[in-house]
Amino acid sequence: MLSRRAFTLALALLSLPSFAKPQRMRIVVPYPAGGPLDAAARIIAEGLKKDHGRVIVDNRAGAAGARGMLEVKNASADGQTLVIGALATLVVNPLLFDDLPYEPSDFAPVALLSDAPNVLVMTQKSMDRLAIKNASDLMQYIAKHPGELNCASGGTGSAGHIANVLLSSKGLHSIHVPYAGAMAAQLSLYAGETDFMFDNFGNARAPIADGRLKVLAQTSAQALPEINAPTLSSIGIDADISTWFGLMAPKETSLSFRQTLFEEISQILSEPQRQKQFEAACGKIRLLSPETFSQWIETEQVKYRSFVQSLKK
Repeated sequence: MLSRRAFTLALALLSLPSFAKPQRMRIVVPYPAGGPLDAAARIIAEGLKKDHGRVIVDNRAGAAGARGMLEVKNASADGQTLVIGALATLVVNPLLFDDLPYEPSDFAPVALLSDAPNVLVMTQKSMDRLAIKNASDLMQYIAKHPGELNCASGGTGSAGHIANVLLSSKGLHSIHVPYAGAMAAQLSLYAGETDFMFDNFGNARAPIADGRLKVLAQTSAQALPEINAPTLSSIGIDADISTWFGLMAPKETSLSFRQTLFEEISQILSEPQRQKQFEAACGKIRLLSPETFSQWIETEQVKYRSFVQSLKK
């Protein structure tokens, strides 16, 4: 039997308030490990450990990102569960699919983290096989051989998918092959399963540098000087498409908490080593506060609305 002292101690332990229990912050990534969103989450998680204790990255891939988004939609708005939201999950897919189990309004912005152009890439082997030396050659080949080439992407609704649809709208038809994340799509190029893709610059930077991939064009309206390739616009295909992503919280999460977290993230990404790490893996850093990020999402929804709606017809 318990002594009176032990019994009293047991009652005291049971009555401890919830805040005395260990807390664990979780950043959900709605895509597989290995891509730029996953890398960003891990860099941010490492930096947040100083003030938040244990911070884990939870990859919940599936249903074009919907599985991970739904996980956070249903989470408590206590600041302990966050998600990396992107162009696909916050803009394109909500416009494309009527039965999506969440809406962008189910989430509250914390910080835009990155905005980078996509790059049109191929392997040298595929370029040699098709006698292609540049982006103009590729466009001419697609025009002469509609539906022959396979275009990989990191998933339905991704910026790479949208860039491919843009080509189709110009009469340049290829077969879209969506993969579960940018890394899987990139691997399909190496294996010869697909012929080209529009990849996030952060994801493609290393294989471009070591020669595994050749960059033919970039999708931004203005050329980034660090990308040694022309814009699609310069070869007659008007395009301004980027891959962007940021941190989101359940919609009832307080603005004061989100603003504080944004300031912590700004400090983390101001550290030179983490800046270098982030840009190598994820593309360009672009930080926007909760309120400005909210306006950004609204602007992107307007930008893509008519284009995405045309896909549904």
